[in-house]
Amino acid sequence: MSDTRSEILAAARGILTEHSLADLTMRRLATEVGVSPNAIYWHFADKQTMLAALADDLLTGVPVPDELPWDESLAMMARQVRQVLLAVPDSAEVVSSAWASGLARNDLATRLAALAQAGGLEAAAAAGTATALCQLIVGLTIEEQTRAQMERLGVTGPSGRDYSGEFTAALQVILAGARAIRSDPGGS
Repeated sequence: MSDTRSEILAAARGILTEHSLADLTMRRLATEVGVSPNAIYWHFADKQTMLAALADDLLTGVPVPDELPWDESLAMMARQVRQVLLAVPDSAEVVSSAWASGLARNDLATRLAALAQAGGLEAAAAAGTATALCQLIVGLTIEEQTRAQMERLGVTGPSGRDYSGEFTAALQVILAGARAIRSDPGGS
């Protein structure tokens, strides 16, 4: 098998899907791709760089909605990112790590802030809205994915939480706040 960057990222996604982030080692990745571990380092300086590229790859498929009001666009993007992350176990943790390291190139927060600013929010309020959305999406998804893994492993039983309902309610609160700031930028 060829050791192209896209094949390596596809194999990394496969390991996450079938196993977990703990199982995603550079050695295992090389084995999955059918190359020596050194071949992986030809494309990625280290594991953190590979994980950042994987995070970017996961988020690349999330389009910025066209022809919708700004707040509906933000809601649609938030839901789409959540769906993408829920489809691949531990991917929210990968994205969080990539953002924390500063190695991610796909800057979801900047894309969300641009939508909010285009809708009439001041730059600081748009950035705050984007941060709140990113933290909601990634934070709640990490919790949900971690809980699902614990349940799969028999560490704990079902939580009974409605993560989708919690996400929808929190998304509505964030967007209501953004709309209020847009209507009254002075806060009076």
